[in-house]
This record gives sequence, structure tokens and C-alpha cells, in this order.
Amino acid sequence: MRNDLEVLETQGPERPRAPEGVVVRELELHRDARGDLAELYRQDWFPDISLVQWNVSRCLSNSLRGVHLHLLHSDFLTVLSGQFVFGLRDLRPSSPTCGLSVSLELPNASILIPPGVAHGFHCVAEGTLVYGLTHPWDIADDLACRWDDPELGIDFTATDPILSPRDAAAGSFEAMLAQYQGR
Repeated sequence: MRNDLEVLETQGPERPRAPEGVVVRELELHRDARGDLAELYRQDWFPDISLVQWNVSRCLSNSLRGVHLHLLHSDFLTVLSGQFVFGLRDLRPSSPTCGLSVSLELPNASILIPPGVAHGFHCVAEGTLVYGLTHPWDIADDLACRWDDPELGIDFTATDPILSPRDAAAGSFEAMLAQYQGR
């Protein structure tokens, strides 16, 4: 059993390539007679970011959150239980992976999503995740588009998911992209 967590490359046979700057960390569970222990976050893993707000989200099966896009903050999400499919689309013009869309199933893992990467997640099996933000949440920093817009290019493996009223009313990918490029 490893004594520490290693930053895992998001490329390789077990996981599709993720946008540049997206970091996936597998949780290392330490088990004994009392149960499990896993480190979720340490500042030295990401010395260039500071998480200033933490949230917990309990998600029902077949619920979907997103697709959202932030200009100011990174998200650091950790799956505590359940089964989630994360959808990502890199919209940063200077990124070598600009335009890349990918779906990642991340059981017992954390993912760091930088600003400029549109994202959402589909809860396939009821679960809980916690997430930290590098800037307090602000509606002005939260662009959105429809999760099922074909131009987005993300397969969430969802059929008629449960959405928030805001996500259900979100506009097109093209409109979100224009809003992002206009800032």
C-alpha cells in the first residue's frame, strides 16, 4: 500500500486524455478494523492555488449538474461515494488542448478543473462529493449551457436527467462560448 498520493497523469490506457491543466488524483484508501481513511486535499499538492470555499453535494441517481464555465476560479471536486461521469470541454484559446471534449468516470477520485474548462457531472448512482473553489462562488463567474447541446461534444451517458431549473433553462453552447470570448 502506498503511503502517499501520487499525481496521476490523465492520459493512458485506463483514462482518456483530459484537457491541459486538469489534474486527476486517485484516492488512496487506508483500511483497518475501524473503516477507511483517505487524504482528500493537501496544500502542497497544488501550491499555486488556495481553496477559499468548500461545498458538499449529495446527488440523486440520474441527476446532472452543469454544464458550467468559470472565468475566475478553479474547482477541486472529490467523489466520496456513488458513481459520477464528469464531462469536460477546454475553451481556453491558449491551451494546447483547446476544443478537446472528454467524459471521465471517476470513482473515488479528485479532479482539479481550471478556469476556462467547461464542465458538468452526471450522477449515475446516488452519491456525494465535496468541492473547493479558489474564489468565492459568484453568479457573474458562472456561465452555463445545455448539457445535451451537440456542439458541446460531451457524452454524459444520461437520459432525461434531473436538472436544476437554471441548468434546464441554460442556453446553447454557442451562446456560452460567445459570452466567454466577449469577456
